[in-house]
Amino acid sequence: MIAVAGTAVAVVVAGPAVASAAPLTGSAGSSELGDGIIDFGSSVVNFGSSVIDFGSSILGSSPGGGGIVPQTQQCNESTRSGGAGVTETIHQIGRTGPTAFVLEHETLNIPDLIEVFYEGARVHSTGFIGDNLNEGTGSALVTIPAGAATSVVVRVTGPADTAWDYTVHCPGS
Repeated sequence: MIAVAGTAVAVVVAGPAVASAAPLTGSAGSSELGDGIIDFGSSVVNFGSSVIDFGSSILGSSPGGGGIVPQTQQCNESTRSGGAGVTETIHQIGRTGPTAFVLEHETLNIPDLIEVFYEGARVHSTGFIGDNLNEGTGSALVTIPAGAATSVVVRVTGPADTAWDYTVHCPGS
């Protein structure tokens, strides 16, 4: 049982079920909780590695992302700024690991953090980059270890007033 500002929500797992990835929205009486009452992230029930998986947040969503299901893009497509907070994007790279690809980035003059994940493990981090001298312009060769997935997740974290873009180049291009 999870209590949320006077509203109770019960989560019952009775066996295999189909769960909606859409967040629950609305208001809780006179209490205002923002855009949603409860945000279960990317899944409610996940029978892979755990019984119940509430994603990255239970209440609301963090600015620029949080519990919102990441958008999917093909490699070689530019990804533009999602704004302040955390933005996650799934990139189809078309190959399983081991492989490597070039991550090209531009974080302008406000430092942002760009991280790449493969099968849930972080495989690359730029650290917070971007300033008035080099504006966070650069690229890195990202090495993917052996695995079965044909996609990576890129997470960009930035403060207010940030702007950035990056491209996950297809392996071998």
